[in-house]
Amino acid sequence: MKFKPMKITVRAIVAVFALFALSAFADEALWTAALVHYDVGQDEWAIYPAVEPTPPQRFVDVLQVIHSKDKKGHIHSIALGKFFTRADLQSDVVAYLQKQKLFQTSPPPFGHNRWNFKNSGEMQRLVSDALLQSRFVDSLNRDLAAYKWKITSAGMEKLFFTKEDEKIVWHAIVSFSVTKQ
Repeated sequence: MKFKPMKITVRAIVAVFALFALSAFADEALWTAALVHYDVGQDEWAIYPAVEPTPPQRFVDVLQVIHSKDKKGHIHSIALGKFFTRADLQSDVVAYLQKQKLFQTSPPPFGHNRWNFKNSGEMQRLVSDALLQSRFVDSLNRDLAAYKWKITSAGMEKLFFTKEDEKIVWHAIVSFSVTKQ
């Protein structure tokens, strides 16, 4: 068997680029949307992370689908559910919290499912503020801007904090409200 270093090198380079491309999409969330019908008032869209068997789409593609089906449609919310494990979102929120006087002087208790604690309302407000300033929300807002929508508030349920590998980790069920601009 004759050794062909050029052929192997080209394959190796292609494989490396393929891995980089896959890793770029690995942290990108995949979404879906549903039209919510109300007995009173207008129907509104809800966007949330895709789960089987729903076919997942990129966020910008979900917005295009909504716009193509309903040009005057209204997005009620973007629900993250248990989306709190994203590393970039975790780091942005924790970095913001650590700069806040309330977090420094009266930190929350650490432990799973400890969401009823003194100053929990203030902590929710701080986490909401941090989320709205995060790179993640900024990227969603860039996509929403094409349709004149914007994330204007963040709400959450069951906020609690843990320490994992000496790092502070926040946990919550999060949703964003979207308004037409």
